[in-house]
Amino acid sequence: MSPGSSSREREAFRTLLEAVRRRVDDRLPTWLAPKVEAANAVSAEVGAVAEAVTALALRGGKRMRPALLAAAYDAFGGGDVAAVELPMVAIELLQVYLLVHDDWMDDDDVRRGGPTVHVALRARFGSKSLGDAAAILAGDLASGFAQDALFATPLPADRVLRAARAYATLQEEVVCGQLAEMQAATLVRSPAPTVETIHALKTASYTVTGPLAMGALLAGADDTAAARLGRFGRPLGVAFQLRDDLLGTFGDPSATGKPVGNDIRQGKRTALVAEMRGDSKAEALLAKVLGRTDATDADVAEVVCAMETTGARARVEARVNELVEEARRGLQALALPDGPARDALYGAAWALAARST
Repeated sequence: MSPGSSSREREAFRTLLEAVRRRVDDRLPTWLAPKVEAANAVSAEVGAVAEAVTALALRGGKRMRPALLAAAYDAFGGGDVAAVELPMVAIELLQVYLLVHDDWMDDDDVRRGGPTVHVALRARFGSKSLGDAAAILAGDLASGFAQDALFATPLPADRVLRAARAYATLQEEVVCGQLAEMQAATLVRSPAPTVETIHALKTASYTVTGPLAMGALLAGADDTAAARLGRFGRPLGVAFQLRDDLLGTFGDPSATGKPVGNDIRQGKRTALVAEMRGDSKAEALLAKVLGRTDATDADVAEVVCAMETTGARARVEARVNELVEEARRGLQALALPDGPARDALYGAAWALAARST
């Protein structure tokens, strides 16, 4: 692959991403406004939950998932991506649903530069238990909003139905991935799923493979063609999450929005942690520090240093590169026609795996 072609591909994805971001940012508030109005008509409390969902949805986000949906739609002959604005809104609202529940499970206070939904609702209702219960329902409400947007798509009903089935599959997979991650975190003594298995279910499904399949099916691709996209999407989605693991420890907090050492203090079994297993000194250090919310900065720094000296960081970086190449080979096998959409998909492989935020 020549440097010129990779540059062209990256630019194609950047151009698509910016166009999709504008579309989604314009459409989300108009789609959600009547939802909030209807919720407030029920009661101020119901309205507060809908408003919290809307606040998180409108607080930004990379919009990479809808960009992948749009790229697949175009690559499989769908034409003008204006036709899939509502599915793009749906995939963003699905992410909101997952973030609300994930933040509550992790007891995180901040998301996208503002309070997490459970924190906002605790303050709104003046009660931790009521706020937490409302946050669970807020996630469910976002999921309902997402499904409504998908089914309102102005495309042939059979295409929408097949895309909805893909949506249901990715939702099942991400929940299974979350459960598998919980099993690994609690060190259940049955055979634990690997880090990459968890990443494939929890992250790749709704970040890459699901949006790609939905875009292709909405364009009229058959199930076989959509499934073949998995040879591109699955390794790319795993690479995306491995990069997230790296950024959580070695990224710039001002860019990532994540405090250094947060993953270590929360006890997350990231790929970096998995790569330290088998080294007796590293394992002793992890046993002392990993999962300790009161770990000192010096403790965390010692773990981070060990991730370097044991070669864990280098091995995860190498694995990211391997997965990106696997994804690109999977995309080549699809033999898509030349054009901006194909270039954008290739560019996505670079953008998702080499990102700094």
